[in-house]
Amino acid sequence: MEEPRQEDRIGSYKSFVATRSQRNPEFKNLYEILQTDSADHRACRIVCLEFSSSPGPPSRQSIDLNGLASILGAKATERGHVRGRLLIVEDISHDIVETLGSSLDIDPSFFASHIDTFQIDIARRRPSSAGFPSKTGAQNFLNLHYHRVVELENLESTHALLRDMNVLRKVRILPRLKGTNVGLIRHCCSILKAETKDGLWLGLILVDTPISNSYVLQSSDNDNKTPLTLRIQLFQGGFQDFLSEPSFSDNINHKSGPIRSSPLESFIYYWSFHQPPGFNVNCPTLFSLSYYALRIDVAEWMTYLDLMYHCIKQYEYPPDAIILASTGHIEKLAADIHTLQQWGRRSIATAQKIRYAVEFLKYRTIKNEDKKLSALIRQDYEQVAFNLDAYSRRLEVMVSVDTSLVQAIDCGRSLIETMNISRLTYLALIFIPLTFVSGLFSMNDQIAPGGKLFGLYFGISIPLCILVFLIAHPPTFTRGVFSAWVWRSKVIQSCNV
Repeated sequence: MEEPRQEDRIGSYKSFVATRSQRNPEFKNLYEILQTDSADHRACRIVCLEFSSSPGPPSRQSIDLNGLASILGAKATERGHVRGRLLIVEDISHDIVETLGSSLDIDPSFFASHIDTFQIDIARRRPSSAGFPSKTGAQNFLNLHYHRVVELENLESTHALLRDMNVLRKVRILPRLKGTNVGLIRHCCSILKAETKDGLWLGLILVDTPISNSYVLQSSDNDNKTPLTLRIQLFQGGFQDFLSEPSFSDNINHKSGPIRSSPLESFIYYWSFHQPPGFNVNCPTLFSLSYYALRIDVAEWMTYLDLMYHCIKQYEYPPDAIILASTGHIEKLAADIHTLQQWGRRSIATAQKIRYAVEFLKYRTIKNEDKKLSALIRQDYEQVAFNLDAYSRRLEVMVSVDTSLVQAIDCGRSLIETMNISRLTYLALIFIPLTFVSGLFSMNDQIAPGGKLFGLYFGISIPLCILVFLIAHPPTFTRGVFSAWVWRSKVIQSCNV
């Protein structure tokens, strides 16, 4: 990691992040983003929803970087009937980070946690796991990390895929599940509440790009990235709509639902269709601005749990699993153990994300802000956490089952090898007496084959072989067995009479 240059330490948001990165090493990923050239970043999409005092949905307009700077620098005399704005930014670039951070004095933790890192590196601390739980409630922002389950065309699970966007997100390809190729795409939605210079409230929502067919194939050394086109669609059609079900008499235009592949379009749909319960247009709370993000997040986790359920059924083995494995499937068992261990680690990370959202909702409940609504969403998260814990325990049991199967197979192979060695032992017991007798009788020509006393060789060697077997394997003929044999003989004789 390149150290911040001296000229970057003053005068801009980038310099501020450079200074903070000395105290908080987890900000280095954000500093790297701010150092990149503008030509290397794609233009992000920004939609502004303006809320006024008049009833009805908010007005929508798409803006660019100049329009964003104009909104952030507007004076109080230009506010008109506008009471506040909601900015939805898709795939942030370093220009957007610089503009928003410097204008709104945003804590770098907000951007660093949203960007995070796409891979686990022992030399780099992940911002999403570096924060203290005691600070979660006091923050004026919320970062929600989650997985989106997708179906994709046939591709080996060993490939390391990244999304082709400004903020790199990892795509995890899972083993084939019931004839379907499934994968997990990391997503993040970040919400912040601020105030602009004209005195209006400003809600900021950062989202990722829609599910597309453009990806990047990463090499093992992480240096070479090859563009890749891959057909991908949402698993089971995407998350379930959480709004009340429309009746037959409702407007048919509202029955199509949100565009689930695009987080930005989903937010526009929900905010335009129905404002969150308890939303105060003059001064909304952070919870009300995060309401739809929380509902979408928990809905995505429910889809994730459904995938875990199918994976559990995938790794339930039939009673003849040992027989199948002994015929050449032990490599599959080893691969299953590795996959189950990955699910265990993934479940730990998932539990941390769920706990983060629950702590946020607990804090909002304690502050008595939106108490009823936060308690309801908290129930959804706690249900997800309960199911996640149950599935995780089941997966742990399956790891033990797989390990036991492998051990049983190894024991079976050892028994087979022992039986083979026993056969060799029996052959040796046969040939040792024969060799001894033939060596002994070779001193006399009359006992050689064709001689007068040749039969004496068999008369001595056969009883000698029997004697050697009896010495090597003594009979287990106990007194009870002998008594049973005598009783059986008497019964047979009486029946014959």
